[in-house]
Amino acid sequence: MTRVSFYKLAGDQNLALALTCKLVEKARLSNQQVLCQMPNQDAAESLNDKLWSFSKTSFIPHGLGSQSQPVAISTDATPGEHYQLLINLDASRPSWFSRFERVIEIIHAEPTYQQAKRDSFSFYKDRGYALEFFDLSDKFVNSGI
Repeated sequence: MTRVSFYKLAGDQNLALALTCKLVEKARLSNQQVLCQMPNQDAAESLNDKLWSFSKTSFIPHGLGSQSQPVAISTDATPGEHYQLLINLDASRPSWFSRFERVIEIIHAEPTYQQAKRDSFSFYKDRGYALEFFDLSDKFVNSGI
């Protein structure tokens, strides 16, 4: 069954993108494929740019679109061939989330977005998914991680 983790931040979408870069890097060190589901093309391009400049000592192979391997940054309606790690930065929950071994839901401070993530938490909980919650609000207050 899919494991679901929520990471809550006090900052905005930019801080969420920085955290996503750290999570992607960690996943790649474990040789996991990653799909980052984004709310729109502008956000996808922002994450793409951040991944290019994220680390001066390592390279994270990635691309735009769900067909990119091993890290995809996508707004696509389907997950392509991905099944290991889904990092969801979209307010909505993809219908195909359960094909993944693990889902990470990133929560940033925008109120409407937070409510959508609360609804997702309830959805997962009501269906018996294993949930984890990490409140990083005090650790990364718009610090850029």
